[in-house]
Amino acid sequence: MSNHQNTYLKIIAECSFARARVSNKQIIHFANVTPATVTETTRQLQAQGLVHRRRYTGVTLTEQGKAVAGRLLYAYRLCEVFCDQQLHLPLAQIPTQAWQMADALTPITVSALAEYLDHPQRSPFGGLLDSTALPDDSHITRLSDVPVATTVTLTGYLETANLVAYVDHLALPLNVPITITARDEELHLLYLRLSDDREVTVNALVATYLYTVPVMASVES
Repeated sequence: MSNHQNTYLKIIAECSFARARVSNKQIIHFANVTPATVTETTRQLQAQGLVHRRRYTGVTLTEQGKAVAGRLLYAYRLCEVFCDQQLHLPLAQIPTQAWQMADALTPITVSALAEYLDHPQRSPFGGLLDSTALPDDSHITRLSDVPVATTVTLTGYLETANLVAYVDHLALPLNVPITITARDEELHLLYLRLSDDREVTVNALVATYLYTVPVMASVES
């Protein structure tokens, strides 16, 4: 399988987290390619038994596709940890650099890197590291779907350079209580209050890629 196809599988796996399926529009946006390119590449992935394509409803991973994507994400997130802990790169630079590194790793190198890093459990952005499967999203709620006056814990978010920079700019922390205080449907904004009483405003579209768990569940996640 080509590096190009690996990138598509990674995007589909990441975007399908806490979602039923991934739309072509999402893939176009995150891969920065044309609709025709997405159509052709997802057809190739379907022919290899890695994805299911449904007209108008989007793309889902097959069981084989989940296994391959799980291995890709594991290597990628190991590289994110390495870039953060060993190279001390700025957070917004880590996703791109880590993917370029991960794309060249062999299984033996992945195992050696995991050993070197003492088998980390999470990426700097909250993503779980599991070499055997994609992370379980059954207990995850997207921040955009959390009702007003509810307190949750931000447990992770989509690991793209732009989103990492956005979250870093807001100084929005992981693993602390966040309360949704208001929602402006017209302006597509969510208003949050953090545990230190700081007020934060988040774009509602961005909030679809911010992942939360109930406060009580955050201890176990």
